[in-house]
Amino acid sequence: METSITCVLALLEMTFVFVGLLILHGLRKEIGSAAFYITIGLLFVFTQLVSATELQVVIGFAGANFYIAPSVLLLPYLAALMIVYITEGTLATQRLIIGAMATLGFYVYLSYLTGMQCGWAGYTISQGSSADSFEFLLRNSQRNMASSTVALTLDLFLIPIFFQRLRNLGCRMFFSVLGSLMLTQLADTLVYSLVCFWGERQMLVYLSSSYIAKAVFTIWLSAIASVYLTKIETEMPGHHGRRTLDILFSFLGSYGKTEALERNLQESEGRYRTVIENASDIVLLLNRDGEILDANNAALSIFKLKSKKDIIGKSFPGMLTDLQEFPFTIDSYWGEALMNKQQPAPQIHNIQLHALSAAGNKIEFDVALNMIEVENVKVLIVLGRDVTEQNRLNREQAELKDELAHAQRLESVGQLAGGVAHDFNNYLHAIQGNLDILLLMHDVEDEKVLKHLERINDITSQASKLTQELLGFARKGKYREEIMDLSKLMNETIDLFSPQSLENTDIRADIGKTKMPVKGDALQLKQVFLNILINARDAIDTSGKKEIRITIEAKPAKAFSSKFFPPPEMENLSPDDFFCVKIEDNGIGMDKETLSRIYDPFFTTKPIGKGTGMGLAMAYGAISNHHGWLYVESEEHKGTAFYVFLPKHEGKE
Repeated sequence: METSITCVLALLEMTFVFVGLLILHGLRKEIGSAAFYITIGLLFVFTQLVSATELQVVIGFAGANFYIAPSVLLLPYLAALMIVYITEGTLATQRLIIGAMATLGFYVYLSYLTGMQCGWAGYTISQGSSADSFEFLLRNSQRNMASSTVALTLDLFLIPIFFQRLRNLGCRMFFSVLGSLMLTQLADTLVYSLVCFWGERQMLVYLSSSYIAKAVFTIWLSAIASVYLTKIETEMPGHHGRRTLDILFSFLGSYGKTEALERNLQESEGRYRTVIENASDIVLLLNRDGEILDANNAALSIFKLKSKKDIIGKSFPGMLTDLQEFPFTIDSYWGEALMNKQQPAPQIHNIQLHALSAAGNKIEFDVALNMIEVENVKVLIVLGRDVTEQNRLNREQAELKDELAHAQRLESVGQLAGGVAHDFNNYLHAIQGNLDILLLMHDVEDEKVLKHLERINDITSQASKLTQELLGFARKGKYREEIMDLSKLMNETIDLFSPQSLENTDIRADIGKTKMPVKGDALQLKQVFLNILINARDAIDTSGKKEIRITIEAKPAKAFSSKFFPPPEMENLSPDDFFCVKIEDNGIGMDKETLSRIYDPFFTTKPIGKGTGMGLAMAYGAISNHHGWLYVESEEHKGTAFYVFLPKHEGKE
């Protein structure tokens, strides 16, 4: 009974010591690692004191007897060492080994010096009553201390080696811990016995004892350690990335420092790679010939490529377009840095380039170029930002500014023209009225006078027509609103338009048979389409082509969705809500400068006497008053196409 209680108490003492160390190790992030390492150092020293007393539990049969120091106190220390190696790595274990060796050496020195002081006879040191016993204990422990120093130092190396070997073989955590502790105990017992009891009978006694108890204690500690390691598995580094003899190389050479530097370098490269790969800008490395050596994910995305193998090795200049407008050559940015390494690094060059993606899309990007060294080899680094969308928005903004200025100019001219035309129209009515009275009240027989009066009548009619066009351009409202069928209106307009002077003109009309209801002034709209048709006729008349043609189409706007470009103040409109009339000729066409001024009042390219310059201006104003717009395409020597968009009428007729 007494033996059982002693064994249980020894097991509880060992468990308490090991669990205490695990608690301190688990709290190292909250309270720091100092408490854990101080406690393990004190345990180490206390183990040597108990070992010197040779306290032994005698059970009564071979292999069952065990010493307190190596079984109850040293086993938790060795298990704690293994925990440090598993969770914190080789370098932390190396520091623990060096600390343990320093502690043992310091303890041996103090024990030897204190033993001398205990046996020093004389008046210099006052000796107590227990000095003789303590001196006897210290002197008798010198051999045990030397043996323990050798054995424990060996244990500190063997545990990581055995554990890592078993782990690399694929053993489970429990069996790796148990196997390493068992094998270490065998080596520890053998080394300690050989050093301490060489040539004595006690060596065999020591070798034949403690196996059963140590085995039980080791299994119990292995189970506790495995549970703890399972709980903190996320903190453990990859064991399969270590080598079995890392602990020896780390201790004997500069491997530890090299490994730390290598790990720091890998971490730095990892952070650099993470930043570069996840950057939103293009990063390319080019060699002397302009071939791409490396690229980040942004470059793959912008160039529409799937993987790096699709871009590495390609010629960067070969991917560029518009080289005449945006020239780029590798030699111009390589500089003299290749010839003279002592020259300062070249300045960063900021340029704009145009490239073509794998999908055939044109890319515009701003680029910063600089020379850097990678593994003592000079390369050109290209940092680029995709500005395709930004440039498009800038161009649209500039166009909108021009359109706004043009609209404001037209509005100002329209207000002036409206006021002038209103008064001028009154004068024309007075002239016409007086002329009619003159012809009514007097019988003019002189043919010359009659001819002049008729000429005045014709000129007055033409002037009245001009004022009507001016009023149509300047007027904000419609003359008379009605709901009409656009297809019927276009057929009537075509009937009114008969270019008698061009008998060989081919007029092709494609008018939808279904009703196309619109709301507006029929006379104004007829005048708009007639003005466009007259311009088309005049353009063909001066072209000199053998085969001349005017094409007229009236359909729902969705048939011309590619030309559906509403003005800025009418954005977010749908082609389903509009009709479109297309009038196209194959005449002389217009250049960009002429095209930009076609709606200006009194601007005309026709000879004097053949045009007032108000036809398209009136058409612009009239269609705008009908909540529509005009879109024009023209190319010199090929012809012009006018697209007139008018809103559908959804109400009842």
